Amino acid sequence: MKLSKPPRQSWRSVLRFTGYILVALFVLLALARFIDLPVSFFMVSGRSMEPTLLIGDLVFGIKGNYTVGDIVIVEGVNRVNCIVHRVVEITGRSVTTKGDANPGPDNPVSRELVLYKVVLVVPRLLWIPPLLAVLVLMWFRYLKSLLHGAELGRTLLTVVLFFSVFDIATMTMIPIFHVHQTIDVKRPSIVLRSTSLSEDYRFFKAVYGSISMLEFIRVDWVRINATGREFTPSVFLFENDTLVVGVPQEAYEALYANSSSTASGFWVYCSIVFDKGVLYGYYPVTVSWRRLEAKVVNGTLAVFNPNPVAFNASFEIQYYDLDRFGRPYYVDSDRFNHTLQPVSSFFVRPEKKGVTCYVIMRYVFLGSSVMESREVDLVGG
Repeated sequence: MKLSKPPRQSWRSVLRFTGYILVALFVLLALARFIDLPVSFFMVSGRSMEPTLLIGDLVFGIKGNYTVGDIVIVEGVNRVNCIVHRVVEITGRSVTTKGDANPGPDNPVSRELVLYKVVLVVPRLLWIPPLLAVLVLMWFRYLKSLLHGAELGRTLLTVVLFFSVFDIATMTMIPIFHVHQTIDVKRPSIVLRSTSLSEDYRFFKAVYGSISMLEFIRVDWVRINATGREFTPSVFLFENDTLVVGVPQEAYEALYANSSSTASGFWVYCSIVFDKGVLYGYYPVTVSWRRLEAKVVNGTLAVFNPNPVAFNASFEIQYYDLDRFGRPYYVDSDRFNHTLQPVSSFFVRPEKKGVTCYVIMRYVFLGSSVMESREVDLVGG
């Protein structure tokens, strides 16, 4: 009995169908460079990941979670030009990658630019030699078909289409690598814009700006040094890029007690913790000491203390009236003491004991005695 061989036409149909399926899969995976697909693959074209990845290796990536140490595919200038590097740092909003063979990390990028996590690597020796062998075999088969009188037009069209699809797909899956990398290092930065005291001297404020690549975590500690003495504020916080510190009253009192001029100052030291480092601040603060301000308003003497410390003042009110010849004569006097609290006002309201009075105010300012007198009209008031 003579066995018949399977028809060649059936074998060729299966081979052709398989080839079409592989080409379609190849093109579909390559299209992930242009559309958002859950799976894609790329070919390594640089040496930035040696020895882990070599030129010509195929990397397959899927969408999914990744951690530090994973190899990911990051969008470069666009989705066609991608970078395959290893994750070295992850923050809340950014990811930092680095090529294994590069001297330093890449610039941080948004987490949205991480397209795929690499899950499979096909070494170049496993796919390039077989592919070349298949291409050579196909070339000889087509050449043999031409010599046996096959349809020249269909054969040439098939060859042109195959190599066109192969060239296009190969170009789209090649990522960009920087073999000789020039690293533009962007460092975290923060700029101090201003420092000031609130109008009532209760709070010190340090306003920061141009905060780049930093996320605030906490204020570790704050100290105030006045005339060699150290004070610990009970209130300090960081909000709206501003450090707010409550200045203890004892610090102002120690500063004034040791002041010999109208200007003196203290230092504010702080430690602010960010996600990428610690900011140590050393800020000088100047305090100007001023005399009490007294002025007469509607028969009342208003005294204002513009300083952050209290002042003890003594007051004497001397009343005068007019005799029948219009000459002033002394009627009576009142005496009392009062403590003017920091940044506050005090009002002296004389009694109706004549037509006029003089309010005499005495206090000590920076170790020197000060006496000031103001006339108050009791009739007009």
